[in-house]
Amino acid sequence: MFDFLLDLPSWVGVLIMTSSIALLGLCTAILSKRLLKSRITKEHEKIGRLLFRVTAGLIALLISLSYANERVNQSKIIDSLEEEASLIVNLMIGLENLESPESEEVVEALVDYVELTIDEHWENIDSNPFFSGATSALIGANKLIYNLPAETIQEELQRNMLIRDANQLTKLMQIRIYSEHSLVPYLIFILIVALIFMWVFFSIYKLDFVALFFLSLYNIIIAILIYFIFVLSNPLVGPLKIDAHSFNVIKTKGLEIEFK
Repeated sequence: MFDFLLDLPSWVGVLIMTSSIALLGLCTAILSKRLLKSRITKEHEKIGRLLFRVTAGLIALLISLSYANERVNQSKIIDSLEEEASLIVNLMIGLENLESPESEEVVEALVDYVELTIDEHWENIDSNPFFSGATSALIGANKLIYNLPAETIQEELQRNMLIRDANQLTKLMQIRIYSEHSLVPYLIFILIVALIFMWVFFSIYKLDFVALFFLSLYNIIIAILIYFIFVLSNPLVGPLKIDAHSFNVIKTKGLEIEFK
């Protein structure tokens, strides 16, 4: 329903979301006023005002909690990417200590993984996760690590440490794959339903220009927050998706040139 917003620039998405919710809010409030005007009593007005305030406060609370939660989830993905980059560096350093042709092949495979991850920018992994260039490079690196020769106890311990880090790297890559598919949080639909009830309750008030203007401003604020909750819930797709900054650090520091 909202997936098309991920293919648009953020300002266009905000404009579509705010205009749609603001217009829908005005239409719902005005239509409710016309349908209920002849049936509203003083007692109904008291109940309507109370329900409007409660619903508006509940919407604000749900949105604030949801925004904070999605922001935390986005930070977790960023931390995961940074940990993944750190493991790659650790693997490269450990492989250099082995000083064998097989370890050099693993380093080259890891460098390819870094470069392909940057170049693909999550897009190929999103469409075909298990056959993208980056995934293939990492699988190849893992196979080479398991086949590294170990003639001494020290080399055996070093290989086991490399295998452990490689397994952890694979787990982190899978976490990223699971985050690369568009998702519409169910809470957004709950918020939209709550907004409709709030607009109906708002029809209790006198709907002059000022009242409708204030309602539109409130709707615009809510719409902007809903848009960013939706975008933040898709951290690796959309206009605000996380880039491969950690991998760019590895590349720009020249590690791939040094280890190659």
